[in-house]
Amino acid sequence: MVLDHFGNTFCSLIFLSIIGLILLREFVKRWRLTLRMASGDESLLKDGSITVKTITDAPPGSNFVDNVPAVEIKE
Repeated sequence: MVLDHFGNTFCSLIFLSIIGLILLREFVKRWRLTLRMASGDESLLKDGSITVKTITDAPPGSNFVDNVPAVEIKE
């Protein structure tokens, strides 16, 4: 009887630990991404693990135009 309770508790702790580690990993990943964006890290554009859907940093008065690809300008 005590062994069954211990086994259930152990399995529950393992399950909750895995969920906690996944949530912690996601939190750290988003925190690091925010820091990289704030510092203007240009390597984000070529990072394979990040998908850029919309770039919203533009001069005042700019408009969004659909289906126009962004091209990197190399100086």
